[in-house]
Amino acid sequence: MTQVKPVPARIPETPMLDGETLLARWQPRFWLFAQRSLLLGFVTALALSGFGFLVWWQWLLALPVLTLVYIFVFDDLATWVRHRGERWYLTSMRLIFENHESPEDHAAIPLASVAWAKPWFWWSLRLGLDSGTATSIRYIPQPREARRRILAARAAATGESDA
Repeated sequence: MTQVKPVPARIPETPMLDGETLLARWQPRFWLFAQRSLLLGFVTALALSGFGFLVWWQWLLALPVLTLVYIFVFDDLATWVRHRGERWYLTSMRLIFENHESPEDHAAIPLASVAWAKPWFWWSLRLGLDSGTATSIRYIPQPREARRRILAARAAATGESDA
């Protein structure tokens, strides 16, 4: 079984349970959001050139424009503003979600309720719950490492294998 070390980072506002230990903390990083936006602008520009709308030099000029269009017209910047205050805390018993910009959205998920965890590109981690719902930890560095830590903590909490 994987050993998980406690993290001496800031603690969540949500009260910790007796015997609960903070193991990890994640928050969105702007540079990952920016990379995602650039990728989507790049794919849009590539798709337009694939349909014969743009030649290579027009494509190079269109890339930054299409990236900005994606960020502002498709409201991607509002997505960043909405998620930038999110904090995820992994404890020995739960995953705690807090958004300092909307405290009414705070939640705690028992680790035993996490059915699966899958990295989504290099910027997010999707979590599936036993209830059939799913959520995402967005714009975090190393989502595969976050997945490993969450599954190891779940295995330690439930006594199951972290496979």
